[in-house]
Amino acid sequence: MPRLSITLSEERHRAVKEAAARRGTTITTIIDESLEACGVKSQTRAEELVARARSRSSLSPEEAERLAVAEVRAYRAERQAKASADAPGRAG
Repeated sequence: MPRLSITLSEERHRAVKEAAARRGTTITTIIDESLEACGVKSQTRAEELVARARSRSSLSPEEAERLAVAEVRAYRAERQAKASADAPGRAG
């Protein structure tokens, strides 16, 4: 398995380490699950997901693509709005 070095703030490192300890797992697992939850997938996995969705859909490829783009944009806008609202110094 490839290795990766990242730089975290002391606070973030401590939080990830504590979360892993509370769950009885590793920091690697916490990061891997977090990436998965954010939608980070390998190309193969993404293609498999799209193929499964297409096989279950009555939409044309063009309709499916339009819907997917709209959903991704809406999700990103929602995440951005939440991040802005949660930013320090913001009233929310």
